Amino acid sequence: MRAAGLVQSDAMGWVVMAGVRDAGHARPDDVAADRATLLRSTGVVATGYAVGASLQSAWIYSTLVPEWADVDLWRRLAANGVAVAGLVVALALLRAHRTPDAVALAGRVLVAAVLMSLLRVGVQVGVGVHPGNDALALTAEAVTGVFIAVIASAIGAWSMYSRRRTRAAARAAEREAVSVELALHALEDEEVRVRRQVAEGLHGTVQQRLVLVDARLGTAQEEAAGVLPQVAQDIAWARKELAEARERDVRQVSRLLYPDRLEMGLVPAVRALLGRLPATISTRLQVGDALRTLDDPSREGLTVAERLLAVRVVEEAITNALKHGPPSNVEVELDVAAGALTVAVVNDGARYVAPADRDPASGTSRLDQRLRLANGSLQVLPRDPTGAVVEARLPLGVLPPTP
Repeated sequence: MRAAGLVQSDAMGWVVMAGVRDAGHARPDDVAADRATLLRSTGVVATGYAVGASLQSAWIYSTLVPEWADVDLWRRLAANGVAVAGLVVALALLRAHRTPDAVALAGRVLVAAVLMSLLRVGVQVGVGVHPGNDALALTAEAVTGVFIAVIASAIGAWSMYSRRRTRAAARAAEREAVSVELALHALEDEEVRVRRQVAEGLHGTVQQRLVLVDARLGTAQEEAAGVLPQVAQDIAWARKELAEARERDVRQVSRLLYPDRLEMGLVPAVRALLGRLPATISTRLQVGDALRTLDDPSREGLTVAERLLAVRVVEEAITNALKHGPPSNVEVELDVAAGALTVAVVNDGARYVAPADRDPASGTSRLDQRLRLANGSLQVLPRDPTGAVVEARLPLGVLPPTP
């Protein structure tokens, strides 16, 4: 658990440092995206205002002010088009997209709006939309230009900030997913380490102690054989029980914790598991070519954690088959498809009937929860006419390599 905590702490530290880095030093692609969003949105909105204002002005002036009917629409469009381009260029030169807060952005937007308004009025005078001495008309055009520029820039800024928030939320979700994945990796490493350590302790230290105890009991049995025959019989009974416990309980628990031949690969571990079934049950193991290539301990293929989880699926399926009705045949299929390890265990024992409420403490429920943590799945289905089918899917690359 200490290793899990250290890895999780490292993961959280990495997340915090990444957040500080993004907040203090924007990435070049983010800056480019913000700039494009601000300028594009502002330009589109301002162009819409410009075209609409040109059409409206041309119609109103030609209808209500006959002396202005000779001002062509294209002149108004040209003046407004140059103004829109000027607004976009001004925002780019003022680096409005790099402003750290809304107040600074508002100041730069106002400067850009004034520049656009002055440019618009100047072009209008230049192309003959308004005479240079018509102060009232030029003032109205200037105020209108500032108003339009501010609205268009505000919409552009809102689009930019919305994009920033969406981007920040997406990256926060990615970092959270990374931290969860790192924590899961650490827990898997710790589980494999503890299982292997306990299994080796049972197989080594405990077995050795039991052998030494049996040797002492054997000596005591020989000494008591001629003097206390009843005591010798009791010792013989104790030695028999001790031998059965050593063979059955200690070794079975050791295998459950860390299956035989797991270090050699998934296929050898499953073969060893099937080999311990009674001779009355026929077994069949089918392995796909993709898995055979991947299940090679000498290369970076399946991790120990992935092999262990797959063996646990087969163990649980066989245990349930033996518990609910001895099957005459058990078939196991192992393969890799779409980047995931697939395990299918089929038996012809008693027909599976799905319980109304699955016990959350059952082995199948716990195994299902464990697979879900790794983005996998587990389902148990009835088989026709009898038996059950257990299918599991484990995405590869989710669990870490175990040293």
